[in-house]
Amino acid sequence: MSTNSVPTETSAATIEKELYYHGLLPREDVRLILDRNGDFVVRMSEPKPGEPRSYILSVMFNNKLDDINSIKHFVIICAQKKYFINNNMSFNSIQQMLSHYQKSDTELQDGCKIVNPIRRQFWELDHDMIHIHKKLGEGAFGEVSAGTMKFKKGAKTVQVAVKQAKLEKMSKEQIKDFMGEARTMRKLGHQNVVKFYGVAVMQEPLYLVMELASGGSLDSYLKKNEGLSIEKRTEMLLQAAWGLEYIHNKPMLHRDIAARNCLYGDNKVKISDFGMARNGTIYQVKPNSKAPIRWLAIETVKTMVSSQKTDIWSYGILCWEIFNNGAEPYPGMSTADVFQQVSNGYRMPPCPLAHPEVQTLTTKCCAENPNDRPSMTEIAQTLQRVTGIVRPNFAAIAKKEAEELLAMNHASIKVMTQRRKSRSKSSVPKGM
Repeated sequence: MSTNSVPTETSAATIEKELYYHGLLPREDVRLILDRNGDFVVRMSEPKPGEPRSYILSVMFNNKLDDINSIKHFVIICAQKKYFINNNMSFNSIQQMLSHYQKSDTELQDGCKIVNPIRRQFWELDHDMIHIHKKLGEGAFGEVSAGTMKFKKGAKTVQVAVKQAKLEKMSKEQIKDFMGEARTMRKLGHQNVVKFYGVAVMQEPLYLVMELASGGSLDSYLKKNEGLSIEKRTEMLLQAAWGLEYIHNKPMLHRDIAARNCLYGDNKVKISDFGMARNGTIYQVKPNSKAPIRWLAIETVKTMVSSQKTDIWSYGILCWEIFNNGAEPYPGMSTADVFQQVSNGYRMPPCPLAHPEVQTLTTKCCAENPNDRPSMTEIAQTLQRVTGIVRPNFAAIAKKEAEELLAMNHASIKVMTQRRKSRSKSSVPKGM
């Protein structure tokens, strides 16, 4: 019997409506949502040049093993409109196949059984919830657009920014980076970090959905608002400091702090663009990696190591940008000149109109010795004292926002489930 893993149109129309179908969710994310042995999802295979897509059954096999070996991934074969994982038995639909293996307690392979289907997570969005309105620009993976998102009929419409990724134009490494940025943003919740709503991976293009900041990127906002007072600019420094302090406390490195990678909305600076972010307090940069030289700490250029202290150097450059209307750092210098001059000890002078403590602070951020640079907590404390602005209860604010988002999404899932039940009474694996 000839086999083909390409699913039929009929199967696609049905399996993709199941709440345990997770679209183009990659292996790295699957591991985060499968917990108990027997937990399973159905998803679409990752794109490979010249190869057709397949449905994949991913099952938690042994949660005591390491990440690589704890989950088994089975290609669901389609042949002559029949579906099977091994040649012992075939079925009319993927749902029928899953129901059989679950109810009969039959092993798929070597003790691997399916028990509990795992539904989509609150951060897995449907494309039909999101409406693209206009292009804002180009990102590393594709277009960035403004749009709206609505969780369910009658619910409040949310203004969003959407990063789009078309898989046929991306390498496997770029796809991993795109989903890696989404995984990073899922961990964050702070008023000075851009709010993450979720990813839509049920079909292409993939969407990474976040809040739409009314003022746009911080560098653009500064260029359009040159009349901002010194006090307002100092408040911006404090807001960025709070955001980066929160990121460092995770602990996490941003690795690309700059005005272009911050947003401005609701009168707040919001740190964004986490494509280069990494977990931990130190990171060995890969050879030949692209690097923003004008914002890069001198030791990173020399040793290819990033740390929280290198983020603080970049924050010092951000301070200069905020006081200079979003201008490019080291004006009049080429990239090669910047590297040469900074290596020889040159530093851009602080804003002469800034508070003396702020001048001293921003100078220390770019100290030659990383140990001489202040921590983000020390920076925030200094700026709080200078501005007289009291630190908000960030934890309470983040908790409230997270609860509101979760409630909206649960309501949306409830509507989807009701629609699904009304469409069909076909067999569904137990546990849904």
